[in-house]
Amino acid sequence: MYDRRADWVDLNAFLFNASFSDGPDIEIQVNPEFGDVHTARAEALKYAPVIGRLPKCLRKDVETVWIHLGNNPFGGGNENLLIHTGQAEQYSADGILEETLVHEAAHTSLDATHANASEWLAAQDADGEFISTYARNNPYREDIAESFLPYFAFRYRSDRLTKSLADVISKTIANRIAYFDKQEFDVGESSQHSWNLAENHGSGWKSFDWFGYYYRTAGGWIYHADLGWLHKVSSKTDSIWLYFPNHGWMWTKHDVYPFLYDTVTSGWRYYKIIEGKAMRYDYATGSWMSLE
Repeated sequence: MYDRRADWVDLNAFLFNASFSDGPDIEIQVNPEFGDVHTARAEALKYAPVIGRLPKCLRKDVETVWIHLGNNPFGGGNENLLIHTGQAEQYSADGILEETLVHEAAHTSLDATHANASEWLAAQDADGEFISTYARNNPYREDIAESFLPYFAFRYRSDRLTKSLADVISKTIANRIAYFDKQEFDVGESSQHSWNLAENHGSGWKSFDWFGYYYRTAGGWIYHADLGWLHKVSSKTDSIWLYFPNHGWMWTKHDVYPFLYDTVTSGWRYYKIIEGKAMRYDYATGSWMSLE
């Protein structure tokens, strides 16, 4: 095991197998300094769920996790994630534990393929800037890890970014974003079809190319720029229930909309703006009706 306090060490570590629903198992190796198997298992259980929340593409090369005491930085590489629990407590207090593990896991699973790839280096040159001082000072060693987290936030967690921060990311690493998009990373099914992918326009307004503009409120109600008030029941865009106050429940998904399935008539409807009015086409009757 590698221990930042002592370099490489040979230890009779506590070993635990962590299983994940969407990827291979990871062996968590806990320093015997924790004293007994119950204390060591508690440490393993503390970090396994956090690691399981990492994007799938960042876990693909993680085979082991090392856990030690100490206020020392985390590490990535060696098909491993390195954790020092004293530093982990500080990261948790600062609200950046998962973000730090994203950085380190990018080292483990992405660096070998991408850090020195000609297209990545060309994207660096084309952007002409770096997302952080750390990346700028270590362009070949840290730029992938520093850039992936802002990229992931921009693409898959945009609802957690202010518009000004999203603008900084998109303008600073535009060509790197295009490079990452081209890789078609497997970030997990829930992220690929997430409402979090919507573009954030600020003040509560969001949009998808396929869905249009909408304003999100608490409790699941949204105001659609064309269709008015709707109640949305779904965590992902690959299966969406929408309640129309005047028409009842309809089902759709991102690659089907604006076609919606009407549960009352067991038929399909099509929505379209005609001469500035939201209209509904009923396939059963072959006629258009106004939504107003």
